[in-house]
Amino acid sequence: MPAAAQERPEIAIGLLDHGVRKPFRAAPPTGFDLYEGEEERGSVDVQLVYRTAPLGFALKPRLTARLQVNTEGGTNFASLGAEWRQHVLQGRVYGQIGIGLAVHDGYRFTPDPFAPGLALAEALRRLEIEATRTSFGSRVLFNPNLSVGVTLSERVAVEAAFEHFSHAALFSAQNPGINNIGLRLVVALGK
Repeated sequence: MPAAAQERPEIAIGLLDHGVRKPFRAAPPTGFDLYEGEEERGSVDVQLVYRTAPLGFALKPRLTARLQVNTEGGTNFASLGAEWRQHVLQGRVYGQIGIGLAVHDGYRFTPDPFAPGLALAEALRRLEIEATRTSFGSRVLFNPNLSVGVTLSERVAVEAAFEHFSHAALFSAQNPGINNIGLRLVVALGK
């Protein structure tokens, strides 16, 4: 993006693969389909992002707001944070790193399918939840994120994005985290 477009607020829309395997982790041992934190793997999120123009301090962060909605009934996220961007190749390519705080509508702790006295139907319902939903251990999560963008025109860019959600075991011992990767279309606002 030209320098003027780099200084404007932005909106973005993206599609992200929800619950991707953590980097450098081999496939689970034989007999297991997923590692903890990958229960929601294989669904798609739609992400909406708003970024302010760069602020005039501390390496010019952009304040960001995100809403990430899962298309198959999995966990949804809303986050607020800041991102720092560095342009290269005459502004045609940029890298960006950010951090935020997120809340989610998923499970802090999935219900125990082996609790004593459960009816069979309830135990099976809970087993299904345990197998298909991530137990985050906290309602509030950190949202570190990375992206690499390529400018397509004066106002439009495309980004490859990585989003992580977890609480670093600060709020409970249960902390599988979840990773999402995908693409975003970014539009600079204003003239």
